[in-house]
Amino acid sequence: MPKKKDWGENSKAVDAREKKKDAKKSAQVQESRAKEDAYWEEAGEGSKSKAQAKRDELAKQREDAAQKKAEAKALAAAEEEELAKKPKAAKVNLAPKVTANQLAQQKESEQQHQASAAQEAAKARKRMVSEEQYSQLVEGENLNRDDDAVEARSVTAAISALKLDEQSAGDAHPERRMKAAFAAYTDAEMPRLRLDKPGLKLSQYKDLIWKSWQKSPSNPLNQQA
Repeated sequence: MPKKKDWGENSKAVDAREKKKDAKKSAQVQESRAKEDAYWEEAGEGSKSKAQAKRDELAKQREDAAQKKAEAKALAAAEEEELAKKPKAAKVNLAPKVTANQLAQQKESEQQHQASAAQEAAKARKRMVSEEQYSQLVEGENLNRDDDAVEARSVTAAISALKLDEQSAGDAHPERRMKAAFAAYTDAEMPRLRLDKPGLKLSQYKDLIWKSWQKSPSNPLNQQA
């Protein structure tokens, strides 16, 4: 009899119980989802699913972290740049003062050197004589060390020559006129020579005067000629 009861169990009733269980389970799942959707709607996420909301939240957290990291990095860079500028600003303020002072001293030194060089050049130009003139003066000085005696002999010879001519012409004192003319010529030429050729010896000036006297119109011998 028990077997008949097992075999005789209504299959429809079993199916009904299973369907009822499935329906209850499905209703529970739907109720849970509805509660979650209502929660996220209240949180301002609209109709987003829970998974999507979590992904969005994680993305936002990463974005916020990256932004904070970038801000911290930018702040550190700005601080380093500010610190780096301070020493440079001090150097920029000090360096031009030292450089300007050094340049001023250098310029003053150069100007003094140029002025000194110009003065030396001017003195050198005043002392300068041509090589030919210098060699002639040196040769004349070496050949005639006793300048007064040479001058005396030259003037005496000129007077003697003039005396012969003047005696033939009836002049009783040609030597006086010769000496006076030469003395006047020397007095006139000496200042000019000292100005044109400064730095020569007296004997050299006299030698130059005597040479120019030979061709001068003031020379009575040239007048006689």
